[in-house]
Amino acid sequence: MSGFAIYNYNFLRIIRPNEEYQLEFPDWVKVNVQESFENRQLLLEELLLADFEKPFPFENARKKPYWHKQIVKPQDNVYVMRVANVTNVTITDEHLMSQKYADYRNCLVIIDNRPGIQRIAIERKSTAFSHTKTVANILEASFCKLLKSKLLKVELSAVYSSNVFWDMLKKYPNGFSKVTFHFPHLNLDRLTKVMDKYLKTAREDWDSDLDFTFGANEGGAVKIDPENSRQTALIAGASGAGAWIKMLPNGEKGKAILCGKNQFVVRELDSEVFNNLVIGAQPIPGMGQSAMDKVKSFMKDMPDTFTH
Repeated sequence: MSGFAIYNYNFLRIIRPNEEYQLEFPDWVKVNVQESFENRQLLLEELLLADFEKPFPFENARKKPYWHKQIVKPQDNVYVMRVANVTNVTITDEHLMSQKYADYRNCLVIIDNRPGIQRIAIERKSTAFSHTKTVANILEASFCKLLKSKLLKVELSAVYSSNVFWDMLKKYPNGFSKVTFHFPHLNLDRLTKVMDKYLKTAREDWDSDLDFTFGANEGGAVKIDPENSRQTALIAGASGAGAWIKMLPNGEKGKAILCGKNQFVVRELDSEVFNNLVIGAQPIPGMGQSAMDKVKSFMKDMPDTFTH
Protein backbone atom coordinates (compact mmCIF):
# COMPACT_ATOMS: atom_id res chain seq x y z
CA MET A 1 0.00 0.00 0.00
CA SER A 2 1.09 3.57 -0.68
CA GLY A 3 0.26 6.26 1.89
CA PHE A 4 -0.66 9.74 0.65
CA ALA A 5 -0.86 13.03 2.55
CA ILE A 6 -3.90 15.00 1.39
CA TYR A 7 -3.72 18.65 0.36
CA ASN A 8 -6.22 21.17 -0.96
CA TYR A 9 -5.23 23.93 -3.34
CA ASN A 10 -6.78 27.34 -3.81
CA PHE A 11 -6.34 30.04 -6.42
CA LEU A 12 -5.57 33.64 -5.48
CA ARG A 13 -5.69 36.78 -7.59
CA ILE A 14 -2.74 39.16 -7.92
CA ILE A 15 -4.44 42.55 -7.95
CA ARG A 16 -1.33 44.69 -8.33
CA PRO A 17 1.96 42.86 -8.91
CA ASN A 18 5.23 44.03 -7.38
CA GLU A 19 7.91 45.89 -9.33
CA GLU A 20 9.89 42.75 -10.22
CA TYR A 21 6.75 41.14 -11.58
CA GLN A 22 5.89 44.23 -13.64
CA LEU A 23 9.34 44.23 -15.23
CA GLU A 24 8.99 40.54 -16.15
CA PHE A 25 5.48 41.03 -17.56
CA PRO A 26 5.25 44.63 -18.81
CA ASP A 27 1.83 43.90 -20.37
CA TRP A 28 0.31 42.85 -17.06
CA VAL A 29 -2.12 45.79 -17.15
CA LYS A 30 -3.77 44.19 -20.19
CA VAL A 31 -4.59 41.01 -18.26
CA ASN A 32 -8.17 40.77 -17.03
CA VAL A 33 -7.56 39.26 -13.61
CA GLN A 34 -11.25 38.58 -13.00
CA GLU A 35 -11.48 36.66 -16.26
CA SER A 36 -8.37 34.69 -15.31
CA PHE A 37 -9.90 33.88 -11.94
CA GLU A 38 -13.18 32.72 -13.46
CA ASN A 39 -11.21 30.39 -15.78
CA ARG A 40 -8.70 29.34 -13.12
CA GLN A 41 -9.20 25.58 -13.35
CA LEU A 42 -9.31 25.66 -17.14
CA LEU A 43 -5.98 27.53 -17.20
CA LEU A 44 -4.39 24.97 -14.89
CA GLU A 45 -5.87 22.15 -16.96
CA GLU A 46 -4.29 23.56 -20.13
CA LEU A 47 -0.91 23.78 -18.42
CA LEU A 48 -1.05 20.23 -17.04
CA LEU A 49 -2.13 18.79 -20.39
CA ALA A 50 0.80 20.55 -22.06
CA ASP A 51 3.06 19.31 -19.26
CA PHE A 52 2.22 15.71 -20.18
CA GLU A 53 3.51 16.26 -23.72
CA LYS A 54 6.54 18.32 -22.67
CA PRO A 55 7.25 18.69 -18.95
CA PHE A 56 7.63 22.22 -17.63
CA PRO A 57 10.58 22.98 -15.34
CA PHE A 58 9.58 22.39 -11.72
CA GLU A 59 11.37 24.29 -8.96
CA ASN A 60 10.92 25.35 -5.36
CA ALA A 61 10.70 28.93 -4.10
CA ARG A 62 14.51 29.16 -4.01
CA LYS A 63 14.69 28.26 -7.72
CA LYS A 64 16.16 24.79 -7.10
CA PRO A 65 15.05 22.58 -10.03
CA TYR A 66 13.30 19.23 -9.55
CA TRP A 67 12.63 16.48 -12.05
CA HIS A 68 9.07 15.33 -12.67
CA LYS A 69 7.17 13.31 -15.23
CA GLN A 70 3.53 12.35 -15.69
CA ILE A 71 3.41 8.56 -15.83
CA VAL A 72 0.09 8.16 -17.64
CA LYS A 73 -1.99 10.18 -20.07
CA PRO A 74 -4.29 12.57 -18.15
CA GLN A 75 -7.91 11.57 -17.93
CA ASP A 76 -10.91 13.70 -16.90
CA ASN A 77 -8.66 16.41 -15.43
CA VAL A 78 -6.82 13.95 -13.17
CA TYR A 79 -3.03 13.75 -13.41
CA VAL A 80 -0.52 11.26 -11.99
CA MET A 81 3.16 12.12 -11.89
CA ARG A 82 6.40 11.32 -10.16
CA VAL A 83 8.51 14.08 -8.62
CA ALA A 84 12.16 13.28 -7.96
CA ASN A 85 14.78 14.60 -5.60
CA VAL A 86 17.75 13.86 -7.84
CA THR A 87 21.02 13.25 -6.01
CA ASN A 88 24.47 12.43 -7.34
CA VAL A 89 25.71 9.13 -5.97
CA THR A 90 29.17 7.59 -6.17
CA ILE A 91 29.56 3.81 -6.01
CA THR A 92 32.72 1.74 -5.83
CA ASP A 93 32.85 -1.66 -7.55
CA GLU A 94 34.90 -4.76 -6.71
CA HIS A 95 37.82 -3.35 -8.71
CA LEU A 96 37.81 -0.29 -6.45
CA MET A 97 36.74 1.85 -9.37
CA SER A 98 34.37 4.72 -8.58
CA GLN A 99 31.43 5.62 -10.74
CA LYS A 100 29.02 8.51 -10.41
CA TYR A 101 25.37 8.37 -11.37
CA ALA A 102 22.17 10.33 -10.80
CA ASP A 103 19.72 8.76 -8.38
CA TYR A 104 16.12 9.69 -9.23
CA ARG A 105 14.48 8.92 -5.91
CA ASN A 106 10.88 9.95 -6.34
CA CYS A 107 7.36 9.96 -4.97
CA LEU A 108 3.94 9.80 -6.60
CA VAL A 109 1.70 12.86 -6.88
CA ILE A 110 -1.98 12.81 -7.89
CA ILE A 111 -3.60 16.10 -8.92
CA ASP A 112 -7.39 16.19 -9.18
CA ASN A 113 -8.41 19.39 -10.96
CA ARG A 114 -12.02 18.35 -11.54
CA PRO A 115 -14.61 21.04 -10.75
CA GLY A 116 -15.32 21.21 -7.03
CA ILE A 117 -12.46 18.92 -5.99
CA GLN A 118 -9.09 20.75 -6.23
CA ARG A 119 -7.24 18.11 -4.25
CA ILE A 120 -3.66 16.81 -4.36
CA ALA A 121 -2.36 13.56 -2.87
CA ILE A 122 1.39 13.33 -2.21
CA GLU A 123 2.99 9.97 -1.49
CA ARG A 124 4.83 9.69 1.81
CA LYS A 125 8.19 8.31 0.75
CA SER A 126 11.04 9.30 3.04
CA THR A 127 13.70 7.80 0.77
CA ALA A 128 12.85 10.53 -1.74
CA PHE A 129 11.67 13.46 0.41
CA SER A 130 11.81 13.69 4.19
CA HIS A 131 8.43 15.44 4.25
CA THR A 132 5.48 15.76 1.88
CA LYS A 133 5.51 19.50 2.63
CA THR A 134 8.70 19.74 0.56
CA VAL A 135 6.86 18.35 -2.46
CA ALA A 136 3.87 20.60 -1.76
CA ASN A 137 6.19 23.62 -1.80
CA ILE A 138 7.64 22.51 -5.14
CA LEU A 139 4.17 22.16 -6.67
CA GLU A 140 3.02 25.48 -5.23
CA ALA A 141 6.06 27.41 -6.48
CA SER A 142 5.87 25.76 -9.92
CA PHE A 143 2.14 26.41 -10.36
CA CYS A 144 2.59 30.02 -9.26
CA LYS A 145 5.36 30.50 -11.80
CA LEU A 146 3.27 28.98 -14.60
CA LEU A 147 0.17 31.03 -13.77
CA LYS A 148 1.77 34.36 -12.91
CA SER A 149 1.31 35.74 -16.44
CA LYS A 150 -2.44 35.37 -15.81
CA LEU A 151 -2.14 37.22 -12.47
CA LEU A 152 -2.98 34.09 -10.50
CA LYS A 153 -1.31 32.26 -7.62
CA VAL A 154 -1.90 28.82 -6.12
CA GLU A 155 -1.66 27.90 -2.44
CA LEU A 156 -1.52 24.34 -1.09
CA SER A 157 -2.64 23.49 2.44
CA ALA A 158 -2.47 20.14 4.22
CA VAL A 159 -5.76 18.79 5.53
CA TYR A 160 -5.77 17.58 9.14
CA SER A 161 -8.25 15.81 11.39
CA SER A 162 -10.64 17.85 13.54
CA ASN A 163 -9.74 15.45 16.37
CA VAL A 164 -6.35 17.19 16.52
CA PHE A 165 -8.17 20.16 18.08
CA TRP A 166 -10.18 18.09 20.56
CA ASP A 167 -7.10 16.08 21.57
CA MET A 168 -5.23 19.34 22.17
CA LEU A 169 -8.06 20.49 24.40
CA LYS A 170 -7.62 17.42 26.63
CA LYS A 171 -3.89 18.13 27.07
CA TYR A 172 -4.56 21.50 28.69
CA PRO A 173 -7.10 21.08 31.53
CA ASN A 174 -6.83 24.78 32.44
CA GLY A 175 -8.25 25.69 29.07
CA PHE A 176 -7.26 28.49 26.71
CA SER A 177 -7.41 32.23 27.22
CA LYS A 178 -7.59 32.90 23.50
CA VAL A 179 -8.41 30.92 20.35
CA THR A 180 -7.98 32.38 16.85
CA PHE A 181 -9.32 30.95 13.60
CA HIS A 182 -7.95 32.11 10.26
CA PHE A 183 -10.03 31.26 7.22
CA PRO A 184 -8.32 31.88 3.88
CA HIS A 185 -10.23 33.29 0.95
CA LEU A 186 -11.42 29.88 -0.26
CA ASN A 187 -12.80 29.29 -3.74
CA LEU A 188 -13.82 25.73 -3.05
CA ASP A 189 -17.53 25.20 -2.40
CA ARG A 190 -17.11 21.75 -0.85
CA LEU A 191 -15.30 23.42 2.07
CA THR A 192 -17.25 26.65 2.40
CA LYS A 193 -20.48 24.66 2.72
CA VAL A 194 -19.09 23.00 5.85
CA MET A 195 -18.95 26.34 7.66
CA ASP A 196 -21.74 28.61 8.74
CA LYS A 197 -23.33 30.66 5.96
CA TYR A 198 -22.36 33.85 7.79
CA LEU A 199 -18.64 33.07 7.40
CA LYS A 200 -19.05 32.56 3.69
CA THR A 201 -21.02 35.77 3.09
CA ALA A 202 -18.75 37.84 5.36
CA ARG A 203 -15.70 36.77 3.39
CA GLU A 204 -17.46 37.53 0.10
CA ASP A 205 -18.70 40.94 1.32
CA TRP A 206 -15.20 42.05 2.27
CA ASP A 207 -13.40 40.10 -0.48
CA SER A 208 -10.79 38.99 2.01
CA ASP A 209 -9.51 36.36 4.40
CA LEU A 210 -11.39 36.12 7.67
CA ASP A 211 -10.06 35.97 11.24
CA PHE A 212 -12.03 35.13 14.37
CA THR A 213 -10.49 35.61 17.81
CA PHE A 214 -12.28 34.41 20.92
CA GLY A 215 -10.78 35.78 24.16
CA ALA A 216 -11.77 34.94 27.73
CA ASN A 217 -12.07 37.42 30.59
CA GLU A 218 -8.90 37.83 32.65
CA GLY A 219 -8.17 34.62 34.50
CA GLY A 220 -10.90 32.75 32.65
CA ALA A 221 -10.99 30.27 29.80
CA VAL A 222 -12.75 30.29 26.47
CA LYS A 223 -15.84 28.08 26.61
CA ILE A 224 -15.41 25.23 24.14
CA ASP A 225 -18.19 22.67 23.82
CA PRO A 226 -17.97 19.66 21.46
CA GLU A 227 -21.78 19.56 21.44
CA ASN A 228 -22.02 23.12 20.11
CA SER A 229 -22.77 22.80 16.40
CA ARG A 230 -21.46 26.28 15.52
CA GLN A 231 -18.16 25.60 17.25
CA THR A 232 -17.76 22.18 15.65
CA ALA A 233 -18.51 23.74 12.25
CA LEU A 234 -15.69 26.25 12.76
CA ILE A 235 -13.26 23.53 13.80
CA ALA A 236 -14.29 21.18 10.96
CA GLY A 237 -14.02 24.04 8.48
CA ALA A 238 -10.55 25.00 9.66
CA SER A 239 -9.20 21.43 9.66
CA GLY A 240 -10.82 20.66 6.31
CA ALA A 241 -9.29 23.79 4.79
CA GLY A 242 -5.90 23.06 6.33
CA ALA A 243 -6.06 26.35 8.27
CA TRP A 244 -4.16 26.34 11.56
CA ILE A 245 -5.96 27.30 14.78
CA LYS A 246 -3.90 29.47 17.14
CA MET A 247 -4.48 28.58 20.80
CA LEU A 248 -3.06 30.32 23.89
CA PRO A 249 -3.09 27.97 26.94
CA ASN A 250 -3.78 29.31 30.41
CA GLY A 251 -0.72 29.20 32.64
CA GLU A 252 1.62 29.00 29.64
CA LYS A 253 2.56 32.66 29.24
CA GLY A 254 3.71 33.50 25.75
CA LYS A 255 3.31 29.94 24.51
CA ALA A 256 0.99 29.91 21.51
CA ILE A 257 0.06 26.57 19.95
CA LEU A 258 -0.65 26.26 16.26
CA CYS A 259 -3.18 23.46 16.11
CA GLY A 260 -2.85 21.66 12.79
CA LYS A 261 0.78 22.58 12.14
CA ASN A 262 2.72 19.57 10.83
CA GLN A 263 -0.48 17.49 11.01
CA PHE A 264 -1.68 15.51 8.02
CA VAL A 265 -4.44 13.19 6.95
CA VAL A 266 -3.01 10.09 5.26
CA ARG A 267 -5.01 7.80 2.99
CA GLU A 268 -3.78 4.57 1.39
CA LEU A 269 -4.10 3.19 -2.11
CA ASP A 270 -2.85 -0.18 -3.36
CA SER A 271 0.59 0.24 -4.96
CA GLU A 272 -0.40 -2.26 -7.64
CA VAL A 273 -2.79 0.35 -9.04
CA PHE A 274 0.18 2.46 -10.14
CA ASN A 275 2.02 -0.51 -11.62
CA ASN A 276 -1.07 -1.21 -13.73
CA LEU A 277 -1.24 2.44 -14.75
CA VAL A 278 2.25 2.31 -16.22
CA ILE A 279 1.77 -0.93 -18.15
CA GLY A 280 -1.70 0.12 -19.30
CA ALA A 281 -3.42 -2.94 -17.86
CA GLN A 282 -7.17 -2.98 -18.55
CA PRO A 283 -9.81 -4.90 -16.58
CA ILE A 284 -11.90 -7.59 -18.17
CA PRO A 285 -15.12 -5.89 -19.39
CA GLY A 286 -17.71 -5.92 -16.62
CA MET A 287 -15.20 -7.22 -14.08
CA GLY A 288 -14.06 -4.05 -12.36
CA GLN A 289 -12.50 -0.62 -12.65
CA SER A 290 -9.43 0.31 -14.63
CA ALA A 291 -6.37 1.51 -12.70
CA MET A 292 -7.11 5.13 -13.62
CA ASP A 293 -10.74 4.72 -12.52
CA LYS A 294 -9.46 3.57 -9.13
CA VAL A 295 -7.25 6.65 -8.87
CA LYS A 296 -10.16 8.94 -9.76
CA SER A 297 -12.46 7.24 -7.24
CA PHE A 298 -9.77 7.46 -4.57
CA MET A 299 -9.57 11.23 -5.04
CA LYS A 300 -13.27 11.95 -5.47
CA ASP A 301 -14.64 9.76 -2.67
CA MET A 302 -12.55 11.41 0.03
CA PRO A 303 -14.62 13.29 2.64
CA ASP A 304 -14.38 17.08 2.85
CA THR A 305 -13.47 16.95 6.54
CA PHE A 306 -11.84 14.23 8.64
CA THR A 307 -12.25 13.07 12.22
CA HIS A 308 -9.35 10.63 12.28
